[in-house]
Amino acid sequence: MGKGGRGVDSCTQRRSAGWFIGVLIVLLLLVGGTAAAADDESGGEPLPILRFGTTARVWGMGNAGVGAARGVEGLYYNPAALAHVVRPELSISHSTLGEATDLSFAAAALPITDRGSLGAGVLLLSSEGIPRTIEGSQQPIGSFDYLQAVAYIGTGMEIANGCSAGLTVKGIVGELDDSYCRGYSLEGGVRQQVSDVLAIGFLARDVIGEISWSTGLVEELPTQLLGGAALSLMDGRLLISGQTDLKFKDWGVGAEYSIGGFLQLRGGYAADSITAGCGLGIGHVQLDYSWTGHELGGTHRISFGVLF
Repeated sequence: MGKGGRGVDSCTQRRSAGWFIGVLIVLLLLVGGTAAAADDESGGEPLPILRFGTTARVWGMGNAGVGAARGVEGLYYNPAALAHVVRPELSISHSTLGEATDLSFAAAALPITDRGSLGAGVLLLSSEGIPRTIEGSQQPIGSFDYLQAVAYIGTGMEIANGCSAGLTVKGIVGELDDSYCRGYSLEGGVRQQVSDVLAIGFLARDVIGEISWSTGLVEELPTQLLGGAALSLMDGRLLISGQTDLKFKDWGVGAEYSIGGFLQLRGGYAADSITAGCGLGIGHVQLDYSWTGHELGGTHRISFGVLF
């Protein structure tokens, strides 16, 4: 067969793979929606890290990333965003929650075809030197460390003109004093560019997954179905984003305004908290900062990203 025939076969294979992923994502969303509608999520999570968010850019916009996530950010917010990675990306984020709790995220994405990419990353929540107490005594007896870690592997692909879909597999590890846990999770997302102005996205988070503790307890992860939208206005200088779950408990709204193509100002509201942030892009390097206000003061986040 000639070169033209091989090219047609290759194109057909990519489209077939794209449609396969797309159909699988739709099925995941349907299952997730049914489960979420049947089970009123209580708000308590086996591992809270699964709902914390990651990058300073998205947190500055009210943590509303289902429709507004870009590139490697999709590993957490919506794997469909991985379809638009056109060159290798690296992202590193860090924040301090409280006095001695650190939250860190590192991820990378690599394009594998002209229609999609692969991504991998790790999210770490750690706290050292937590005082150990016993019932009936207010004096600490030694201390212990606390660790939560989530490893992400995801892929996203454009399955039709303006429509992309993605899958993420998560491995979960946790250690609390003398106890530990191991778990897994699968989630999927889709994103549709409706017009030059509007994009919508859906994420079925933790559709399949459970956590097993060393104590013998096995917990199923509650499924969460999120929908989001992003509006690009003023020739792309203003981006408005919002998202919510089915119960309207986990929702956020925010905006990003770009000045001169290299400076971004952000603000939003999420989880009963005001968020704000800014970003600076120089060449292929991006530096972002966000602040989230709460009753204990505020949480500062810093993210560093680079395109290779």
